[in-house]
Amino acid sequence: MVQYLFKNNKGRDFVCRDIHGCFELLEEKLAEVNFNPSRDRLFCVGDIIDRGMNSIKALQYLKESWFYCVRGNHEQMFLDWISEDIPVFRNDAFRFHIHNGGIWVADYLGIHIQKLADDMDNNEAITSKYPELNVWADAIKKLPYAIEIKSDLKKIGIIHAEIPATVKWPSLEAELNKTNVLYSILFSRKHITAGRRKKYSIDGVDEIYCGHTIVEKPTKKGNVNYIDTGAYSVQHLTLIELN
Repeated sequence: MVQYLFKNNKGRDFVCRDIHGCFELLEEKLAEVNFNPSRDRLFCVGDIIDRGMNSIKALQYLKESWFYCVRGNHEQMFLDWISEDIPVFRNDAFRFHIHNGGIWVADYLGIHIQKLADDMDNNEAITSKYPELNVWADAIKKLPYAIEIKSDLKKIGIIHAEIPATVKWPSLEAELNKTNVLYSILFSRKHITAGRRKKYSIDGVDEIYCGHTIVEKPTKKGNVNYIDTGAYSVQHLTLIELN
């Protein structure tokens, strides 16, 4: 549920915001900083699929040894219907994902979206009908809910949305079996929308980077950095060097 790593001693570490299929913007940013995949590492705060024009390329990135990503709510939406065997629940989860940018799945399968929607009502598992979806399911299921990067001087956390203020970072992995904590780390906007006077900080970690909620520019509350600047909506992708 949490991936633990040490600081990169060979090169640099970067973190980027929600990609949402906008890999051309990411690659422009990587070129600007002369990103070297043999030495450097890239961390993403989740939501690498949906809404943008090239979600299918996410699968290529998930295979790269230098690319690290946490699970976002859009990855979870994909898993919710692809892993569901009860047609009525699968149908609801599928429509929710499609409404939030998941139409690319039909393009990946090479079929019309209505054909895929009709197949949601069948009793057989959707991965039996379309076994090529297993590749996506396997890759996304491996994504942790959080990443910790530790050095002698600093501990950095990477998540998708927010952690409840009552949860301390060192106990996060144990707390993820609680529904409210799991929901918060994937979907919460409680603290970023509460206004600057509302204090928010997570104990047991020096810095946290997260996305999910679009901000005009990277915004910090306590030790939490919100870096989703809207790649798919305003064509601006934030890339931050962590070193």
